Amino acid sequence: MITECGSVPNIVLDKASVWYSVRAKEREDAEDVYKRVVNIAKGAALMTETELEIEFLGGCYNTLNNKDLEDVVYRAMGSIRQEEWTEEEHEFAAKLNGYFNENKEEKIKVNNLPLGTEIHSGVLPMQNDGDGSSSDVGDVAHIVPTAFFTTACNNIGAPGHNWQITACSGHSIGIKGMIYGAKVLAKAALDIMVDSDLLEKAKREFLEKTNGKPYKSPLPDGLEVPGKNTGPICGE
Repeated sequence: MITECGSVPNIVLDKASVWYSVRAKEREDAEDVYKRVVNIAKGAALMTETELEIEFLGGCYNTLNNKDLEDVVYRAMGSIRQEEWTEEEHEFAAKLNGYFNENKEEKIKVNNLPLGTEIHSGVLPMQNDGDGSSSDVGDVAHIVPTAFFTTACNNIGAPGHNWQITACSGHSIGIKGMIYGAKVLAKAALDIMVDSDLLEKAKREFLEKTNGKPYKSPLPDGLEVPGKNTGPICGE
């Protein structure tokens, strides 16, 4: 994304800024791509005889699913009663879904849900390959066994990073999803505390998947807290 490129035409700019986000399935691959992006920027600076300033904004690991721990969470999800959606909540979700009806239909088709679903109810089959999202949950998962799950906190047709997510978060829809998620966490934690074998199995799987590879922060040593999120070049 070009974040700064001048304000009027026919003028030689004194500064231009671009913001890059680098992603890959593995952190090491992201580092390799980031180095290439930096080298390209350095080459462009040499060709144009301009100065280059690089600001690294942040980075995170890929998620690392722990199947044994996920089984515990999945069973907890099935054992916790979900509060039913009210008529008003269905109507609110339906109005939102009207903006992105194609997205709603696609979600219904992919997840094999009943036609006319406005907000999801129940527990979907487990996905062991992740959903492609990126967050610092991945960093935690490379330090300790970690399970990741989501609950219905918005209308089914809401695209990610969309205003509809915000609208539902402050609505009773989002609050119900949050409360249900909190109960699932509590139930899963209690099951692990009661049955120590569950924790040992999760630990063994974690050690097998990490294969003795220690966690290495993706942030370079000495990195200062970034300023505005309009830095020239950054890697994730």
